[in-house]
Amino acid sequence: MVSSPDKGVIPTPAANAGFLFDEGDGEETFDGRRLRAARNRDAVVAAVLSIIREQGGGPIPGAAEVADRAGVSERTVFRHFADLDSLFLAAASQQRPVLAGYLAQRPDMKELEKRIASVVRLRSRMFEEIGPIRRVAMRFAERHGSVARIVNEANRAGRQQLAEVFAPELAQAGRAKSLVLDQLEIATSWGTWETVRLELQGGPEKARKLMSTMMTTLLASYARPARGSRR
Repeated sequence: MVSSPDKGVIPTPAANAGFLFDEGDGEETFDGRRLRAARNRDAVVAAVLSIIREQGGGPIPGAAEVADRAGVSERTVFRHFADLDSLFLAAASQQRPVLAGYLAQRPDMKELEKRIASVVRLRSRMFEEIGPIRRVAMRFAERHGSVARIVNEANRAGRQQLAEVFAPELAQAGRAKSLVLDQLEIATSWGTWETVRLELQGGPEKARKLMSTMMTTLLASYARPARGSRR
């Protein structure tokens, strides 16, 4: 415990943590402590995300590395998170709005090729941005239900995006609609993107070209109005 310069003042946890505040203003003191705690927590989460991105999705960095990057002590890291798994779970949760931002968009150009190009650009940007974190998340999903839910939630949103953007072509597919949508989902999935980027060692341009080609092949025959109908 850090001794107080004023013998009449009983040291508080805030004082022990090195906070300086005006005497007699308990509310301001409490708010200051909360703000500093929130900043430290945010810094720790930002640090682990930064390191994972730099590593391309390797193992979760150790507490010492995270603390050094965040500019806090290891004790501060574990004050906010019970363990490194808990820290990553918090970091993974921050990806929800990023995913939502990409998957909520609905390109509505009349031309099929323009809609395909727009979806490919969205998927490319999303996968490149979240790639390292997604690689770690896929490992965590096996033992953490909360991460599995985030992954499944994104997959459902991605399928819904495809269903709405390519609704005209899917309507033309008739009974094959569900199968074509399944194929579109596979063509634009994280797994397909990851296969090109890692296993085939292709760059983003190669992955985009392959995705675009597969989507065009799947949808081109449904781009025309059905015989006797108008669009």
